[in-house]
Amino acid sequence: MLSEAFPKPPARLTRRGEEKRALILKTATGMFLEHGYDGVSLDEVVRTTGGSKTNVYNYFGGKDGLFVAVVEALCDRFLESSVRVDLSRINAAVGLQKIAHSFLQTLLQESHLAFLRLIIAECRRFPQLGDAWYTRGPIATCNYIAAFLATQEAAGAKLRATPDVAAQMFHSMVIGGVLHRALATAYCPSESELKAIVVSATALIVSE
Repeated sequence: MLSEAFPKPPARLTRRGEEKRALILKTATGMFLEHGYDGVSLDEVVRTTGGSKTNVYNYFGGKDGLFVAVVEALCDRFLESSVRVDLSRINAAVGLQKIAHSFLQTLLQESHLAFLRLIIAECRRFPQLGDAWYTRGPIATCNYIAAFLATQEAAGAKLRATPDVAAQMFHSMVIGGVLHRALATAYCPSESELKAIVVSATALIVSE
């Protein structure tokens, strides 16, 4: 558990303390995404936000704890953005396409690509972060898709696999190639490319 490896901030903060903690977290997020873990010092964070290192140690327990807090906050932010889809009164195929477009809009943002590069670079040093990302990222999004497909199957939709397996397959087909290429190159897919991928993946999951 992350909480066992790194100290957490105090349970209660004053309003001013909460605002200061949020400012430190926001500032450190931009720095870590741009420069990586080794490229950021607490001195730099403190110079930008004001205050002292004592604030960082009180709120986060040090640089490691601040880095963990940044990663956890980003995981939650990107997940929330990805699953904010209205799936009411639509069929399985349309729902899958809406989910896929929402995911891709989030995952192909430069800030998310920088986040993934950061996770890849640091997960050996902080294995807990890799676990946290995988749980709050791919597993959470696959569970979201599976829950939607299970509801659709119960309503009569015909799937080519169980909801859990179909969700994993759909997630991989839609995200895998596009995301990997974007991470390693300057590739920016067009809307027509993304639509073709999403439509083809949906056809392989939902039977007519």
